[in-house]
Amino acid sequence: MKGTLNRKLEDPAYRAEFEHRRRFLDLEIQILLAMEDKKWTYEDLAKAVGTTRQNIWRDLKNGGLHKASLDRVDRIAGALGLCVHHFLVSHKNEKKILPKLQKLLKAA
Repeated sequence: MKGTLNRKLEDPAYRAEFEHRRRFLDLEIQILLAMEDKKWTYEDLAKAVGTTRQNIWRDLKNGGLHKASLDRVDRIAGALGLCVHHFLVSHKNEKKILPKLQKLLKAA
């Protein structure tokens, strides 16, 4: 028995959009966990980044991070003591390389 999501994921266009947004959700989760570790609110992060609480809220709610600039993501990460590493991976190698990177990051 297939659930609704599994049926939708059979559509290549839907799957591509789902995977695209999931990568940003992963970043949002990392940012929220770092905020939790520091016991920071949106207001605290906003002050550290030099922006408003509303901008931080927009970026971290309802998948908004996918619309943020790389510069803004870098500033948010830096304020939390994190580093953002930008790299490009070919579609051909993505499924082979990314799981290995994720495993290494979790082990660190």
